[in-house]
Amino acid sequence: MKNFFKILKFEYLNCVRNKAFIIITVFLVCASFLFSLLPGLILSLSEDSPDEGSDSDEKSVIAIMKSSYDDELVKSELAPYFPDYDIIITDEDRKTVESKVNSDDYIFASEIDSPLSLIYITKNNTLYDTNGQLLSQAVKNMYTVTELSKHGISQAETDTLMNTPVKTQLVSTGTDQTKNYFPVYMLMCVLFAAITSYGQLVTQSVVSEKNTRAMELLITCAKPSELMFGKVIGSGLAGLTQLALIFMSVSVSFTYSPKNMIPDEIREFIDFPVETLLSALLFFILGYFIYAFLLGALASFASKSEDLNGLTTPVLFILIGIYMLLVIMCSGGMVDSVVMTVLSYIPLSAPMAMFVRSTLVDIPLWETAVSVVIQLATIVVFGMLASAIYKIGVLMYGNPPKLSEIIKMVKKSRNS
Repeated sequence: MKNFFKILKFEYLNCVRNKAFIIITVFLVCASFLFSLLPGLILSLSEDSPDEGSDSDEKSVIAIMKSSYDDELVKSELAPYFPDYDIIITDEDRKTVESKVNSDDYIFASEIDSPLSLIYITKNNTLYDTNGQLLSQAVKNMYTVTELSKHGISQAETDTLMNTPVKTQLVSTGTDQTKNYFPVYMLMCVLFAAITSYGQLVTQSVVSEKNTRAMELLITCAKPSELMFGKVIGSGLAGLTQLALIFMSVSVSFTYSPKNMIPDEIREFIDFPVETLLSALLFFILGYFIYAFLLGALASFASKSEDLNGLTTPVLFILIGIYMLLVIMCSGGMVDSVVMTVLSYIPLSAPMAMFVRSTLVDIPLWETAVSVVIQLATIVVFGMLASAIYKIGVLMYGNPPKLSEIIKMVKKSRNS
């Protein structure tokens, strides 16, 4: 056990004293601090520094071609939907209108060719363009006003009836996903990046020691399990130190920056509940150990740094595939689906999948506990297996062995 703590201390100090690690940490801390202030800076500049020489009162123009509807009715019904635009009624023909839309004289235009039909004319039809839908709703309102006026109901009375607001109060008996979605999604990205990045620290440490032949000396002074667990835990602690510094810089920027620097909407948007942060920390540690042991064991078969990609790529592809699948599940509103439930119990996907489920879905505590126990058991199994592979791989040089050869060597080592 004495050797284990020596190795752990050595690995931790070796990581945090590494120049590349220090430079990356300083860069990430400074970048996190600045980027947390960036939205407020952009908003303040846009509000306080209008373009000089431009008419701030000038609005973009929407052109509506003459129709069977009264011009004043058209303007009054369109105005609530497009408050930031000037709405004009034009006698121009369709070709002229299209030409002016194309030259940006009109931001967009429309021809109401029948009481319940319109043609929406725009220069670029983007994925997020909702102007056509708003125009359709306005035309529907015009039709309603016109038809009701035939029965003696005025436009003002019709507008009042159609625009009477409905008071809605939300009562959620489970988890409010609208409030937690962004923090969880952001932390899931951090989990993925952290697990892959800090897992690579272990592989680089193993290969560098093997290249310098230091591993041959270490293996005679300590047990393979002590070496493997010391490396993984030491690198993990270095990673946690880096993450802690990054989160501290963001926290300081939000805590001590002037209130007008960061709008309240942004503060609320990225407000991380304490339980969510603790859950992210727990599943980061579990996920890190699972993948670090796998990557460390495979790295022990690499004779040089160039061999690492071929050995560790399959594991990283699995992690990337899981991450992409979780993104699709979250985006598609399938957080509580059967697939997501199964993924939260499979060791390789459980760290991220259960983190997402436990924070976005109201699930029983025992489900989270079972997943954690499965991951802890997997870490023990992977750790012992990695130690056995490490014992074999450290003294191997030349071309990396195939997977079938690795399995045979581990079986032979266990039987001997």
